[in-house]
Amino acid sequence: MSETAHDPEVLIQHYLEDCLTEVEAAAFLQLLNERPELGQRLLGQLSMDAMLRETRDLASLPAESISVLPATLSPVKSPPRFSYSTLSSVAALAACVTLLGNWFTQRLTTPGMEAEATTAAVAVLTRGVNLVWESEAHAPGSPLTPGWLYLKSGLAQIEFYQGARVTLEGPAAFQLISSSEVQCTSGKLSAHVPPQAKGFRVQTPKGLIVDLGTDFGLDLNDPAAPVHVFKGEVELHGAADAVQSLKEGQAMAMADTARSMVADQAAFASLNNVEERTAESERLAFEDWLLRSRSWSQDQGLLLHFDFQDGRQTRSLKNHALPKAEVPAGSIVGCEWTEGRWPGKRALEFRNVSDRVRLSIPSEHLALSFSTWVRINGLDRSYNSLFMTEGYQNGAAHWQITREGKLRLGIASRAGQPARDYDTPAIFTPELFGQWLHLATTIDPLAKEVRHYLNGKLIISRPRTEVFAVSMPLAELGNWNNHGPSDRVAIRHFSGVMDEFLLFNRVLTPDEITKLAQ
Repeated sequence: MSETAHDPEVLIQHYLEDCLTEVEAAAFLQLLNERPELGQRLLGQLSMDAMLRETRDLASLPAESISVLPATLSPVKSPPRFSYSTLSSVAALAACVTLLGNWFTQRLTTPGMEAEATTAAVAVLTRGVNLVWESEAHAPGSPLTPGWLYLKSGLAQIEFYQGARVTLEGPAAFQLISSSEVQCTSGKLSAHVPPQAKGFRVQTPKGLIVDLGTDFGLDLNDPAAPVHVFKGEVELHGAADAVQSLKEGQAMAMADTARSMVADQAAFASLNNVEERTAESERLAFEDWLLRSRSWSQDQGLLLHFDFQDGRQTRSLKNHALPKAEVPAGSIVGCEWTEGRWPGKRALEFRNVSDRVRLSIPSEHLALSFSTWVRINGLDRSYNSLFMTEGYQNGAAHWQITREGKLRLGIASRAGQPARDYDTPAIFTPELFGQWLHLATTIDPLAKEVRHYLNGKLIISRPRTEVFAVSMPLAELGNWNNHGPSDRVAIRHFSGVMDEFLLFNRVLTPDEITKLAQ
């Protein structure tokens, strides 16, 4: 091929004049891959809407469909400096369509040009003390999107993405507007606004507070709505557009800006000892769990109960299910001990492809209920194991999370009955990573249903038309052995932390699952 034929301008002109040979088309495609700006230049010389519509539609057709396209397709008009004609052959049509279609597809799927995951969150709930919500419940670690929070009682500490930190005491009505602005219509709050978040705004029924980098308190439970500045400076914007500056040690009633006071930090003491109150709340929650855990261990339908309170030096998990003492302890492989849901509560961290807990469950079961607490680090693999029977045959159960964020229970085929997967919608978004989550799934042979729960709430019920026993002679927490003839094993290890695991040979009620999720 001559050098002239490889000249980009010549190739573009030949393409527009419908006289590209197959050799030129190959050279043009190589140039487009090496120099993406040529594609932009080409698209700029075409009627964009018509070109993209036709090239994308045609490029999506299989090759055999292109071969029977009529030769009388309406041509796309090119700029006046080029002449054009209808394509003279099916080969030229296929080359041109494939050329630009492949380039367009490659550009859309090029790393760095893929659509990134996004979030609408503007803040995160970092701490909570005895939280009782009137609106949707939020647990510590939850990202918060713009909208109203109605806190019936307790303390909620919220950190905004721009850096401000607000501690709210219920009862309170609090609206997140953006990462730098909120509205509060009732309740008591204290705010810490570092220099990076200067300009943080709090709307109230009595006026607007604009923070200039400070610590302050606001009490909307008091009809006078006093603002107390503990450090720095704030601006008070009243209903009449009057602006008052309030500095360290000063306080003022927003309902009566003529009345100045002395800042009283003791009046907000309940908001300033979040660390101590959080520690006490966690201690009480841990003690309550210990009592409930012992009670669950006596349940007659319990097959397996790992509470993860085994000594850090041990490499096994004791089965605390008293009615099924014959079910052996689980054997820890690779996992490391870490802190669980509360200080003093232990858990296992799964990080590497080797990490797992090996276990075995004798006999077969028509009804089952799975329950666990997990903190997900990420969903890096196509399938991320929670509990998986070795291999996938003879009614084996596979409880896992897919890369798309779906909770899945797969049940292998048995005695001529087909294997089926029972999935939730995609529920594990990046916003849930790093939070403690309670997961539960039940197999109900009477109702012929598989039910999935997240944090005590039913997500979905899936019909199970074929009813047969599930077998779990060998299984693993957090990993899988495919038990096949190959010397290669699929990587399905869980990336995260597991705090507790229970398996029942009966169907738990919704109320029981709610209690387990507390």
